Amino acid sequence: MIAVLVFLVVIPVGATAAFATSQGQNGSKLIPNCLALRSSQATVTAGGSGVILFTCSGSAAITVGKSDQFRPSFTLPSGYTDLRIVSHSLGATACNNGPTLVSGQPLDLSGPGNFDYCAGYANAPITGLSSFKVLWSK
Repeated sequence: MIAVLVFLVVIPVGATAAFATSQGQNGSKLIPNCLALRSSQATVTAGGSGVILFTCSGSAAITVGKSDQFRPSFTLPSGYTDLRIVSHSLGATACNNGPTLVSGQPLDLSGPGNFDYCAGYANAPITGLSSFKVLWSK
């Protein structure tokens, strides 16, 4: 008789912090709505993959005053595959399509508008998904 043991390891997801700095007219500023974002799921399975929505406790993670170009800077920890920005939808817990953010590369954001982050992950490490920061500039 062969016995197979399967362990499902659930690991924590770190909260993402978003900080913004921008110059120019007040209407074109990108404003973070909180410093510690909440993930759409508290844990992930070790070795698993998927996407996680990051919001400001159900409210938009960031607000843009008017359409403009902004530059994100970030480093994704082990396990994360990409970071996107998505339009905020009240009550949303899943990610919708949005442009992939590339650290250091400018991105045109439509405004006025409210946005959240969507992070893809694959082969999640047993230690969990760490938190990271996104810094915005003009």
